[in-house]
Amino acid sequence: MVDVTSSGSGHRASIDLQAGGSAVKAGFSAAACGASSSVVGRVGDDLAGRALRIAVEQHGARADFTVDPQAPTGTFLLVDGEIRADRGANARFEPEHLPDRLEGDAILVSGYLPATTVAIALERADAGWVALAPALLDPLPAGAAAVLVDEVEARRLTGEEPEEAARALGRAFRLACVTCGAGGAVAVLDGRLEACAAEPVDGVGPVGAGDAFAAGLLVALSRGAHLDEALDSGCRAGARVAAGTAP
Repeated sequence: MVDVTSSGSGHRASIDLQAGGSAVKAGFSAAACGASSSVVGRVGDDLAGRALRIAVEQHGARADFTVDPQAPTGTFLLVDGEIRADRGANARFEPEHLPDRLEGDAILVSGYLPATTVAIALERADAGWVALAPALLDPLPAGAAAVLVDEVEARRLTGEEPEEAARALGRAFRLACVTCGAGGAVAVLDGRLEACAAEPVDGVGPVGAGDAFAAGLLVALSRGAHLDEALDSGCRAGARVAAGTAP
């Protein structure tokens, strides 16, 4: 996706353009943590798609993109706090566009893809940690060891507040993590609950902070960190994005 943020009106408007989308933001943060990072995605045959490929590689990750000859690259638009999203090529990301096998120490699958593509990606994932960020998916597909949600998604899926939601999701996943923005995060791993406070920041906005959190968490777990250490790594990565000090 391309992220466009706009405030104000007329010729006095302020407009910011960045490489975006959950996978790209997570890939940037994983690379910033020193990991070898690849982003699998689908873009249009357009300026935005070509720019995304360059941006991903400039940030130290590998762009494993297929190109849709008919659909545009997706765009996320935030106008004076109101979200508008055109999924573009993401809405046409079918299982045949995925690599035959997805390998790594950690694999994060975005639920913003078509449900069938998410399910097949999880089936093809071969990693020590296979995590799902389900977004609007419900029910959740099988195949992930970890589920990563924000407090709104957690409430939608379980009807519970963060701690109880993590416990409920932890009965279906080895790791269940709920992020709470400025409130930090809470997670259950193998039945054990841990919580982490977020660093206070004068944030420029939460866009991408959750994706950065996921990358920081998974990279740390892949390196053998304990859950409390991994949560701290995730919170610090998210805070850097919220404060505008990370891509």
